[in-house]
Amino acid sequence: MLLKTRFYLPPLRQKSVYRGALMTRLNGTNGGDLVLISAPAGYGKSTLVSQWLHHFPHTFSWLSLDLSHNSPLQFWRYIINAIRNIQPDIGNDAIKMIAQGQDDDMTDIVISLLNDLDQLSSHHDQNNAISLVLDDFHLLTNETLLSLINLFIDHLPTGLRVVLTSRIEPALSLARRRVNNQLIEFNLKDMAFSPEESKQFFSESMAIAIEEQVHERIFKGTEGWIAGLQLAAISLKSGDTNTQQLGKNSNLERRSGLNRHIEDYLFEEVFSLQTIDTQIFLIQSSFVQRFCAGLGNAISESTHSQSILLTLEQSNLFLIPIDNHRTWFRYHDLFRQFLNQHFQNLPAAEQAKHHTNAAQWYEQSGYPEDAIEHYILAQQHPEAVVLINGLLSEYNTSQQATLDPALLLSWYEKLPKAYSSNIITLEPDSREKTKTHSQLKLIPGAAALTQRENEVLSLLIQGLTNKDIAEQLHISINTLKVHIRNLYGKIGVENRTQALVKLNQHKPSPSI
Repeated sequence: MLLKTRFYLPPLRQKSVYRGALMTRLNGTNGGDLVLISAPAGYGKSTLVSQWLHHFPHTFSWLSLDLSHNSPLQFWRYIINAIRNIQPDIGNDAIKMIAQGQDDDMTDIVISLLNDLDQLSSHHDQNNAISLVLDDFHLLTNETLLSLINLFIDHLPTGLRVVLTSRIEPALSLARRRVNNQLIEFNLKDMAFSPEESKQFFSESMAIAIEEQVHERIFKGTEGWIAGLQLAAISLKSGDTNTQQLGKNSNLERRSGLNRHIEDYLFEEVFSLQTIDTQIFLIQSSFVQRFCAGLGNAISESTHSQSILLTLEQSNLFLIPIDNHRTWFRYHDLFRQFLNQHFQNLPAAEQAKHHTNAAQWYEQSGYPEDAIEHYILAQQHPEAVVLINGLLSEYNTSQQATLDPALLLSWYEKLPKAYSSNIITLEPDSREKTKTHSQLKLIPGAAALTQRENEVLSLLIQGLTNKDIAEQLHISINTLKVHIRNLYGKIGVENRTQALVKLNQHKPSPSI
């Protein structure tokens, strides 16, 4: 027997934020399209589709999925019944095959259903298509079933669009569908509330009046994550001190603890659903602000970080790429706080080991500032002093070297006096030094470069080959390629020619 409530459209929530821009995009989809709304838990995926169907009524079928639908026969039985809510005589032959338990080759079931849908499409053209909504598609993991769904979508009739909500990117040949213009995607960035939507949510949906400054800080902390905003609002209503602190402090890392509602939600809806290996990687990589596969390997002392990162990104696990090449990533701020609390619960010796591994990788890869930070956290003070003195020595002797005095002061204050007294003197700047902290300050919106990236960029501009640059900087070709890739990502280009063109475009005009 089929559960009837699986076919019910969720009710429209009272005073919900009207997401006009997203619904306009949904309205622009046509028959034959695959619409994928993919984002982590708590981003309002089901709510958006429900809102769209309520505000822009048209013929549709809704199916809420669960783990039982991983049985191919069970899945297609529900699909046919969902469509029969529109047209009762659809799928008669397919139902007979399912009743016979034909599970050795279910391709015939899918083909029979597609043939019937083709007839239905004669009454619904591409611009007036029926919508088949499959909610919580991430719960489907059966490879045989996903293969059959792929076949179904490959031959989707022009009178039917399929709308999927999912926490992960499903294995449905998405790359091919993008090329064929069949795929319309809504991702985490699309689903996050804008500042205006967030204000409306607090004032209308949650009936809370908060000061502009407080809202700005809460919005910055949640990064538009709808569930995070809702949980923060609930805590504000209940007088939760952690959430009040969230409103007072713009730097979330300084808070003593994560709001308990947010922590419980992330644990139950996200973290606990991951494999043990993934949980370990998430915790071990949470103490760095940004990371790549190489850094992940160093921290975890493994060689599997690249595959884990791909899995995390496909799983929409609050992982955000921060360069165009998808080399460097960061976690959503609240998720990182949640993970970092677990990292802080590790034994002190284990924390120190991870910080040391990170520091050594940063040092070898040409990121001395980051290496110093983690050497200090690992209490490897002699190593930190050596690197600090190296930077000061270079600054004192090189016209191109740059150094942030505030950063230097913070290191000095963090080090025990027995070690800080060994730091060499910063010479007064008695000459005209070219202190362009980054050539890319000329490019609006470009991320600041590290000292090593500045050096690489300067030599690239001079026209040196990769081999010559590596030799001059005393680094390997592979390390150089990492710096170049990061550099290109920050500028937003793909190659050296594009970088030089972009830099040339943003050079200040000579004064007359």
